[in-house]
Amino acid sequence: MNKKIRFWVFLGVSFFLIPAWAFAEIAKADSSNFQLISNLVYGNAPDHRNELDIYLPSKHTKKTPMVVFIHGGFWSKGGKHQLPRPLIDLLVGKMGYSMASINYRFVKKGANKYPTQMDDVSQALQFLSNKADSIGYKKKSFALIGASAGAHLALMYAYANDPKKMTKTVVDIVGPTDLSDSITRGRQGIADATISYFLGNPDAKAEIAKTSSPIFQLTKKTGVPTIIFHGEDDELVDVRQAKNLHAKLSQLGIKTELVLYPKETHEMKKSLPDVFVKTADWLKKVYPVR
Repeated sequence: MNKKIRFWVFLGVSFFLIPAWAFAEIAKADSSNFQLISNLVYGNAPDHRNELDIYLPSKHTKKTPMVVFIHGGFWSKGGKHQLPRPLIDLLVGKMGYSMASINYRFVKKGANKYPTQMDDVSQALQFLSNKADSIGYKKKSFALIGASAGAHLALMYAYANDPKKMTKTVVDIVGPTDLSDSITRGRQGIADATISYFLGNPDAKAEIAKTSSPIFQLTKKTGVPTIIFHGEDDELVDVRQAKNLHAKLSQLGIKTELVLYPKETHEMKKSLPDVFVKTADWLKKVYPVR
């Protein structure tokens, strides 16, 4: 792996590991307003890759809505610890949502190509639904928040892998939506290499490039309300992917918002406080705490 690739992998791993001082404009809640249940095992994968954490507000019931965070990191790095503390403070401590953050298996040489990660997300969400009554939150009902690769998995679950229709909304933060995109593929850059490695196929015209792309799985029947956040100068996921997804959602009559940030790149460091506030506002509208 050359230095340039290592640099972008670092960015993918560090995405959402932003220091707390960067979120001063977000109203803070007392951390005693929630409790953490950590390292619940939902599957049999090694290296803690089938574990998840649950955050519960101090007053939670079987009607408390659940928000699930799926981390980014090129489908090959990162972990559940990437759920930002300011977002926990805001959604759980202040607004009264329950939250979960999940690990999933990493793609690696010779193993765990797609759809391994999709299988893990599906298993984790079924586990969360099964545990809802005993722990105390709403079952068979989720809002999904995904960052980068995690946004891809959130969208794919909602649009193609959720026959029980448990997903009520998706928050897509700089997620790739078209893995066959000619703007990205075939140009020998980090994004092309990452997708080829993830799918186990370098051909952008291969069937798997279509079947693994949220925009091609989205239909009137499968779509759910979706808010999309993207930097206009994203160097890894072209902003046109966000625009195209928003346009298709709109054409299908599915509730959607597109929030673009001029001069922002993939890590979105300057704009994350605004992303969090707008995420909270979106959830109030489409997936409220009652």
